[in-house]
Amino acid sequence: MSRVDLHHIAWSKIVPAGHRFDLADSAVSTPDLEALGLPHRVELPRAGRATAALEELLARRLSAPGGRVMVTAGASEANACVFFAMLSPGDEVLVESPGYEPHRAVPRLIGAHMATFERPEARGFSGFTEALERALRPTTRLVVVSHLHNPSGAPLGPEDIEALDRLAERNGFWVLCDETFRDASPLPLGTLAAGRPRWISTSSLTKSYGLGDLRVGWVAGAPEVLERCEVVQNALSVIPSQPSVVLALALGPHLDTLRARTRQVLERHRARWEAALARRGQLNGGTAEPWCPVPSQGTTSWCRFAGEGKGDEFAEFALERFDLAVTPGRFFGDSRGIRVGLGPEESIFSAAMVELERALAEFAAVPTVR
Repeated sequence: MSRVDLHHIAWSKIVPAGHRFDLADSAVSTPDLEALGLPHRVELPRAGRATAALEELLARRLSAPGGRVMVTAGASEANACVFFAMLSPGDEVLVESPGYEPHRAVPRLIGAHMATFERPEARGFSGFTEALERALRPTTRLVVVSHLHNPSGAPLGPEDIEALDRLAERNGFWVLCDETFRDASPLPLGTLAAGRPRWISTSSLTKSYGLGDLRVGWVAGAPEVLERCEVVQNALSVIPSQPSVVLALALGPHLDTLRARTRQVLERHRARWEAALARRGQLNGGTAEPWCPVPSQGTTSWCRFAGEGKGDEFAEFALERFDLAVTPGRFFGDSRGIRVGLGPEESIFSAAMVELERALAEFAAVPTVR
């Protein structure tokens, strides 16, 4: 087993919390369940069918294959279960770029080889089938994509989905589709694992519903896939926290209410974000001006500076000079970019946006100081 460092996860657990303004969090803010009149307390459960009942509820909601999902301790465990269940040492994994660091790092723990293919910014992070096909090898066992894309918030295009499905059937690899951000978008409820035997989807209640403290995620896929994932889970959490499962089960009938809240929050914040970009000109003609090539449909937006390393430089500049956290692009494989979270509470987001605009203006105005 290889040693890997999950730099993004380590950074996100420590750095943003130490600063006054946080636009690094990719989740929508935690809802006040009591104020919304929703279940917010549960008794410690007795041994019973709570996990199975939640699996069935989520499966019905998603129209998941086989009529069930496997509930996990968050999407991180869901993804780890898939990697360890479906890969062997020496297998090759193809991962989208820019993309989420754990998708690239965790397969190396197994001894798998990792390669990337580009989700092209110029095509709205779609139209990547040819690049993927060129990167395929006889040893490719898994292709990893996200829908919505992390970091940009762009959905997979229908042409990419169908082309990727045909390639998977023809070449015998699996597709892991991380759908963690999907329910923050206008996309219909569901999962791309439905009706596609070689697709495995993962998701959670964290990013789109603001229920990250519950640590409830899941895997959706064919029964044989879930059986293999369950073996891996027995070496990890064994079963998710039962108080979390019981509260998630109580909230199950109200998930549409929480999703509607998320959409309302993001609609307001996205309008303010786009207005700020317009004030900056959205020009890609200089190294100090960010350019956001694709409108986000989710909880995050991806912006890129023209100069190599400029995204990381701005992220450090914002931390030091403005007490403001945005996520550096190096964690996604592109140091030119930054990822900005659009889901904080209203007052926090408004204050952070003021600081972000000030930081961008000063960053552009005084490059020699840096």
